Amino acid sequence: MKSGTSCFNWTLFKKNLTRFWPIWVSYTLIWIYALPINCIMVVSQNRAWLGTTLQAQVRAFALEVPNMLEGFGPLFAFLFGVLAVMGVFSYLYKSRMAGMMHAMPIRREGLFLTSYLSGLVMLIGPNLLVWLLTLGAELLCGGTVNFATISIWLGGQSAMCLFFYSFAVFCAMFTGHLLALPAFYGILNFLIIGLTNLVDMLCNQYLYGYYGLTAGAERAAYWLTPLVNLMEGLRWQNTDLWGWWLVGWPLLVIYAVAGLVLAGLALLVYRRRHIESAGDVVAVPIVRPIFKYGVGVCAGLCIGFWLYAIFGYDMLGGLTGSILLWSAVGYFAAEMLLKKSFRVWKAWKGGVVLLVAMGLFIVGLQTDLIGFSDRVPAVGRVEKVYIDGYGSYPYDAGRNFVFETDDRAIIEKTVALHQGFVDWHKNPAVSREGQSDYIRLRVTYILDNGTVMRREYGDHVWPGSEFEQVARDFYCDPEMARQTYNLDLIDPEKLGNVEISSLWNPDAKKNEYYNFAEMIPSEERYAAVRKVYDAVLLDFAEGNLGKRYLFDLEEERQLNTCTTDLYLYWQDEETKGHYAQNPAYVISPSVTDGFNQSTSVVYHYTKSVSVTLTPQAEHTIAALTELGVLDEDTTLRLYREIVDEEERAKYGELTGVNLDPNSAGFGIIGGADGPTAIVVGEP
Repeated sequence: MKSGTSCFNWTLFKKNLTRFWPIWVSYTLIWIYALPINCIMVVSQNRAWLGTTLQAQVRAFALEVPNMLEGFGPLFAFLFGVLAVMGVFSYLYKSRMAGMMHAMPIRREGLFLTSYLSGLVMLIGPNLLVWLLTLGAELLCGGTVNFATISIWLGGQSAMCLFFYSFAVFCAMFTGHLLALPAFYGILNFLIIGLTNLVDMLCNQYLYGYYGLTAGAERAAYWLTPLVNLMEGLRWQNTDLWGWWLVGWPLLVIYAVAGLVLAGLALLVYRRRHIESAGDVVAVPIVRPIFKYGVGVCAGLCIGFWLYAIFGYDMLGGLTGSILLWSAVGYFAAEMLLKKSFRVWKAWKGGVVLLVAMGLFIVGLQTDLIGFSDRVPAVGRVEKVYIDGYGSYPYDAGRNFVFETDDRAIIEKTVALHQGFVDWHKNPAVSREGQSDYIRLRVTYILDNGTVMRREYGDHVWPGSEFEQVARDFYCDPEMARQTYNLDLIDPEKLGNVEISSLWNPDAKKNEYYNFAEMIPSEERYAAVRKVYDAVLLDFAEGNLGKRYLFDLEEERQLNTCTTDLYLYWQDEETKGHYAQNPAYVISPSVTDGFNQSTSVVYHYTKSVSVTLTPQAEHTIAALTELGVLDEDTTLRLYREIVDEEERAKYGELTGVNLDPNSAGFGIIGGADGPTAIVVGEP
């Protein structure tokens, strides 16, 4: 007679549930308070002051239930997942208990499956119970239930519990120490994103022009950091297509499937696990070298970089010495844990191998063996550029800009500036004394083969240097100025207001501020704003406005810009889909027919652009004079009038120009008799 083979032991299953009841009872109580009890409390509190039906209040509560999946749910699935595993698989971590359990007439598959399911039931069972209690609370409070929202919560929370619990089971198979399990579980959950950030900081430290990880690498790091990915990726939102929808639900499906895969891998490891490994930090021999060298690398990068950040360049050996020192400390500390002894110096050969590998890695970054810093794309291979730049004067919208373009001329100037930064960095012997200004360039190239190349540069530029002309060709180019101000993106029909700052009152010796919304009647305001807008466009087209200067104190900049900035405001209308009308706050019964009730809404965003006025902006000055903004009491001043005397002396005296702001006729632009290009007193 053949004997039966059992893959499940009911007695052990019940024993696990009764023995480790504090785990699932605590988890259950938390969710009971968060959902059914909270439902009763919210409806009871709102009943006294809201003039709506109880059914509407219950629907309002139900609509908020899936929000629990955004932060609260992943966190508790993460915490209670490892607690359940520490309970049901605790027999693996004591020699007597491990020997006794495996001496029972139950196959290893049976032990694993029984323990695995008993721990999973501690999490999924409470979810089902809370689901039923919440439906009951809704029925009790309002005589109605909302299966959709609470069922979305049940499916999402159970999927997260399945993944985190299975991941903890997988980690449990590799250790024989109970306290090592939560340590491994926590570290592995955040290992990839932690190492990614550390390597990112190292590259930023050593590689000139490094602009962080690509979007693909960052996304991969987040996918391998489940808790962070779930907390940031799940959103309960009202979408145009589906109404209220759990955005990011594919994450739940993928992680749930990954949980089942991890459970299968854990079973394979469990079948070959040595029972004698109970008490060992690492129970699987093949993983011990990975653990030892992994701890060394992580300790070197994490602790070494952290201490270097605290002590800075004064630290002995600098960043390289700090990383190598703590790599060695981490390696021997891991060896002590594996050997359960302080006598670990015989493993010095492995330590030398680790230090050599880490040293080569750091030296490779320092010397840029892969040629990262010198790499500049060929102009012909660039299809599009995304530019985030900072630099040039005056201080208006053209100074800090972000835009994308496929214009070949701008691409050519961008690549030339990129090469200029590289050459400037490689030539430190050039004199860098005197007045300078800071410029910054962040650029992302989209190449013809679909690859992405990103760089970031920031440096000072000195007058007279070779780098000056390259920077001037980029930042002071008229086409670049047109892109940076983006005036062509303004819809004239949506213009709203004009504000003008730093208008000079020569009698009062002070600056004044003019706001069309406050000074011009509403029925006349649009016509006034449109007049100024049209004048600004005309001056830009003729080159009277928008001219850029590389240095703040250069003569052309001081003589051809004013201290006054003009701000154009317009409404940028964007439809954001729908928002749900919360039935608990709606009086009309016609809009309380379900939690999916929504109303289309249009959001208006006020945008603005600032333009520094110039003495050559004849059309704009004429428009402001006609509107009464400029008159005998309110004029414009040249920028040179407010430049600090000491700073001007550092840059060099402007020959042939009277710099005394008290001299007659100095810098007066515009007025009651019409616009004036510039009036300068005799030297």
